[in-house]
Amino acid sequence: MRFSRVFAFFAAIATATVAVAQGGFQQATAVVPPNVDLSHVKIIQRIGNQIPMDAPFKDQTGADVTFGSLLGKRPALVLAIFYRCAGVCSVELANLVETLDTMRDKRVGRDFDVIVVGIDPIETPELANAKLAETLATSTTLKPTRAGWHFLTGTLDQIHAVTNPMGFYYTYDRDKDNVNHPAGLMFVTQTGIVSSYITGAQYKAKAISDNIEIARKGQLGIKSADIFFGCIHIDPLTGKKSIVIQNALMVLAAVTVMAIALTLLTLSGKARFRRKRAEQPEEWSDVLR
Repeated sequence: MRFSRVFAFFAAIATATVAVAQGGFQQATAVVPPNVDLSHVKIIQRIGNQIPMDAPFKDQTGADVTFGSLLGKRPALVLAIFYRCAGVCSVELANLVETLDTMRDKRVGRDFDVIVVGIDPIETPELANAKLAETLATSTTLKPTRAGWHFLTGTLDQIHAVTNPMGFYYTYDRDKDNVNHPAGLMFVTQTGIVSSYITGAQYKAKAISDNIEIARKGQLGIKSADIFFGCIHIDPLTGKKSIVIQNALMVLAAVTVMAIALTLLTLSGKARFRRKRAEQPEEWSDVLR
């Protein structure tokens, strides 16, 4: 009787978990209206492309800068996000900071710079500055590297002048202020040549270090595995309807089902052992001695 109750309990969890995961998937895709072409939300790895060095932006202080003025001495790691994003952008930044915090062979401001390109044209330098402060506040190690971080804002044309050559394609709905975008890091040399990519939102220290070294030497890396991970029709204030949620739920469902299967096999084996012991008490008594 106890085994039946445990079986029913875990079966209910499995059903609920899979249902939630499937529901999350349906919600995440259903909210994308028919007129949004997701073929434009992607990263095409344009290794060897030249980024326009004269592309103008405003940095987090409101100063006028060009993309090239942020290079010259060191290569750069480029991240394209929008600052009010509560979805994958936050995941990317948090993971990047956590990873850079552990790196000792490469340091921001000494070996490379971090250039964050704001992809929402209505966002301001004030928002960029607040996001930078919020980002660095999570790490005492990275606070002294502030001079090596550049959070940019610009018009849609100015943004596209950099994101298009990098192969970072996203959609922006001006009327609804919706941004649909992929996730990934781009690495550029001191002269603004795209040298390599890390797609997705999880970044390992060795991978970042290796790509920085490739860019520093002015070399071109190999294409990384394509992983689609991004915000689809995301609410910029709440981060809802994110692919991050969808993927996490599907992984959770798979892990839960595997755990349940192992648990049930273990319980089943124990139940058979108890039955045999109850049916042949004398034999088991001799074995246990």
